Amino acid sequence: MTATATLPAARPDDLTVEVVEWDDPAAAGLRAAQEAEMSVRYGGVDPAPAIDPRSIVVTLVARVGERAVGTAAVRDVSGTDDRRGQGAMHPAATGEVKRVFVDADARGHGIARRLMAELERAARQVGFRRFVLETGTAQPEAMCLYEAIGYEPIDSFGDHVGSEQQRCYGKRL
Repeated sequence: MTATATLPAARPDDLTVEVVEWDDPAAAGLRAAQEAEMSVRYGGVDPAPAIDPRSIVVTLVARVGERAVGTAAVRDVSGTDDRRGQGAMHPAATGEVKRVFVDADARGHGIARRLMAELERAARQVGFRRFVLETGTAQPEAMCLYEAIGYEPIDSFGDHVGSEQQRCYGKRL
């Protein structure tokens, strides 16, 4: 068993957020860690469907010094079927927040909040006017974060329609 070092309190000048490609090794590694954690939280079931990397508009990696500690992405779902029935579609200029994750030992330092702020800023620059996202009931800290930064519960959409373990949120940018 190896011990992991705890992250010292991140000063604003220690934390950087950079735009990277979806397949960036740091982002991919953080997503793999997220998938492993979600598998544990949801009893071995991976609740996250695969993502077509061509739909990703922005991917971010947060670093403290040289260490990658968090990631987040947004994909364009404008005009796509939201699976709510009767041909319902996501409105134009809608992005779906994907794979927000911060390493367990880096949590509690505002990194997820910073990632979300940077993701919203980057999305506005490319013309998004609305964000939607999904999280699960086994992630109460994520639900608290999203509500604290202005996301409101919305009807489930996409692969999440009818799932009791999922919660969907939306926000006008």
